[in-house]
Amino acid sequence: MKTLNTSLWIAAAVISSSSIALADSQPLIERERLTGDWGGARTDLEAFGITPFFYYDAIVGANVSGGLQNDEAFTGQIYAGFDFDFEKLFGWESTTMKLSVVDRHGDSVSKNVGGIYDPMTIYGGPDGQKTILYQIAIETQLNDQWSLKFGRDSQDSDFANDDLYRYSLSTSINGPIRAMMLNAPQIVSFPLGVWHARLKYKASDEHMFKVGAYQNSQDIWGNIPGTDFGWDSDEGITFMAQYDWTPTIYDRPAQLYVGIAHSEVDYTQFDLNQADSQSRIYAHFDFQPTENLTLFAFGAYTSQEELAFSPLQISAGANYKGLIPGRENDRTVAFVTYGKISDDYAVSVGQNLDYEMVYEIGHRIQISPAFYIQPSVQYIQNPGGSGNTDDAVVVGAWIGASF
Repeated sequence: MKTLNTSLWIAAAVISSSSIALADSQPLIERERLTGDWGGARTDLEAFGITPFFYYDAIVGANVSGGLQNDEAFTGQIYAGFDFDFEKLFGWESTTMKLSVVDRHGDSVSKNVGGIYDPMTIYGGPDGQKTILYQIAIETQLNDQWSLKFGRDSQDSDFANDDLYRYSLSTSINGPIRAMMLNAPQIVSFPLGVWHARLKYKASDEHMFKVGAYQNSQDIWGNIPGTDFGWDSDEGITFMAQYDWTPTIYDRPAQLYVGIAHSEVDYTQFDLNQADSQSRIYAHFDFQPTENLTLFAFGAYTSQEELAFSPLQISAGANYKGLIPGRENDRTVAFVTYGKISDDYAVSVGQNLDYEMVYEIGHRIQISPAFYIQPSVQYIQNPGGSGNTDDAVVVGAWIGASF
């Protein structure tokens, strides 16, 4: 039944996009959305204050060498919803709302790679492949410098994330800094929304500060499918603080963010003793040495190895736009991640564990503004950190479309 429902969703979207597209005057290859302007209806809705969105993503992957065993899989994701402009709708100045749902389906090769990162980033795990109520978030611009957001959303909408990460097929890069989500999670990511409030202060064009408070617990991922609106007595809070700086260096754009996550949550340590808090620092830096090339690095660290499965993660990447002549909107990307595995965790499971590394290269072919295909190759060194699993090679492709 689950597969049937998902298939019906996709079929309905394709049929609708095909029929509406025929009525749109703009060529398909030029559209920001495959369904175009709906004969003017989309523009009318946006003028009224309602902006609908619908994205479909799919990844096909194959573990062709190493790991635990060869495998191939397909996973897909629908992300759909509405952006509401409350100023247009109700006269509430500078106030917006986002309402969204996500449907995830399919499987991943991750279980047969044996690593700590998933090579198919949109796979939600055995318990996350379902329809999820994601965002119910309101944001209001208090003045030129201050804005407030509250409701249900994930931390990676505002903290420990960057658009550069979204070109990777691996969770070692894509999404928020992954080390902060493993075992005793401090943050949650798309598509799990939790109760939160976030305050942003833009001091100038270069300097911005953000603080936030988010619902959390050791088993916060059990809140999927997002329809439990309670705050249980065993749940706590993660406090986030981040400073963003966007200078120019040698007349080239750059960006730095540094932050801290502090969780007041009842955690169970690897030795089964209890802890009531966890803290971690994180940072990101990127720089454009040329107009089309962006280099970046990010990482996160905590000294609490009794709680953190990966106390240290360091990642880096390069993103080149238009490397191939005549393909100005394509992206050529390369990434590498080092993830240290906790010594305390290794003792608790009676294994000698060290680290895992992930290398990835890919090329996003932007066929149109609304559609892309991205082939990718990943090399996973020391999957799981034990040294007992052969290095794995995962090939795959990401297909994305906006309707």
